[in-house]
Amino acid sequence: MIALHKTRQTRVLYIFSIIAIGALLLVLFLLLRDGPKSVNNSLEDNTYEAILKIGSMSIPVTVADTEEEQQKGLSGTTSLPQDAGKLFIFNTEGDYGFWMKDMAYSLDIVWIDKNFQIIDITENISPNTYPEVFYPSQKAQYVLELNAGFSTEHNLHKNQLITLTNILSF
Repeated sequence: MIALHKTRQTRVLYIFSIIAIGALLLVLFLLLRDGPKSVNNSLEDNTYEAILKIGSMSIPVTVADTEEEQQKGLSGTTSLPQDAGKLFIFNTEGDYGFWMKDMAYSLDIVWIDKNFQIIDITENISPNTYPEVFYPSQKAQYVLELNAGFSTEHNLHKNQLITLTNILSF
């Protein structure tokens, strides 16, 4: 009878442990499922303002929709979180040029038309390219800056459609 009691106690302990571990995993999943909520201190305002969706992938972005924000861009930042970006929103389509002034890391630039379709991608632009200016192959209304290599790693390509969601500004 004593052996039976220990077995039952052991089973209860195992069941309790499994439930506790499951609850912990559920809490972690719920906390992390939407991805990061804020940008590290390398971005000036420390919050994401929108989510770009490309297929099933979500990219949290900060938005540059004023001339002042667009001129500054990511200049002076020390890094960009791995799966985040900076979205530049212009009032009209145009040949907007971008350079790597005061940049500390390399970028991919994704050029997007007024219909939210990728029209061009300039990959792995090094800070050493400054003062060279990069332009899209055709007029763009939106520009997305991402860490260098992101476009290749996530198979971004021309003609992909992008959805902008969770817009908190502009």
